[in-house]
Amino acid sequence: MYSKKEKSRSQQLADILDQKFSIPGSDIKFGIDPILGLLPGIGDWVGGVLSLYFPIHAVMLGARVSILLRMFLYILVDIIIGALPLLGEIFDVAWKANLRNAELLEQLQQNPDELATESKILLWGLLILFITVILGFLWLIGWILAQIVGALL
Repeated sequence: MYSKKEKSRSQQLADILDQKFSIPGSDIKFGIDPILGLLPGIGDWVGGVLSLYFPIHAVMLGARVSILLRMFLYILVDIIIGALPLLGEIFDVAWKANLRNAELLEQLQQNPDELATESKILLWGLLILFITVILGFLWLIGWILAQIVGALL
């Protein structure tokens, strides 16, 4: 378990990375993560490295693998989509991977077993979705090839 001071540090870092600033006249908040993303080539990776604080802290708290995978998934999605010019920064403002991971750290302290079960279900669901997308893509390629071959014959 971790103390309120450590919990507070996690939330403070997440706030700096994901919601430190706001756009005047709106409820839109953003942190330094999308700002870093504006640096071509390395910005999203620097943000990703800063985000590693959360899974490292979770390991120190004894988090289960399913929770760590969930945290890494949030960071990976943030890095990959965040790398898209302009669209990635808009995504970073909405996705807030660090706030998600800070929340997971808080839940880890309060109810680690429930969080582990919830994380396993999410990961299995994502695996099934991933496999379905791959199979659908392969089917589409096969269908296109069949159409081409049928048109040639």
